[in-house]
Amino acid sequence: MLTVASLPRVEIARLRRPALQASGWLVMGLGVLSLPIPGPVSTPLLAVGGLMVLRSSVSARRHYVRARDHAPRLVRPLFGRFDAWRHRHRAAQHAHVKVPAALAAANDVAVNDSVAALALRSPAGNA
Repeated sequence: MLTVASLPRVEIARLRRPALQASGWLVMGLGVLSLPIPGPVSTPLLAVGGLMVLRSSVSARRHYVRARDHAPRLVRPLFGRFDAWRHRHRAAQHAHVKVPAALAAANDVAVNDSVAALALRSPAGNA
């Protein structure tokens, strides 16, 4: 019997992308089928399916970037908020980089030395 645990890691990685892409298209298809249903059912399904396809397909990502660059007025209302969130999220992830204690201590000493040097040179200190 074939199970996920019995597959080598390479096989799982090779099967992951097509499975993610197929499930994205399936979710988008469910979103299209749910368009006649009243209420906000289809929009989240279409958005989640589109994001799954964009993450798993190089050609879909290339088409999205080309459309975003050539027709920003059409694409930005659809995906502009997601792009802005993604940029904020990535900036926040990179802002919290851990600095080793030795470097942080050396940086504090350097900052204190430069602050002291600025205080000695400032004309306000002579008043």
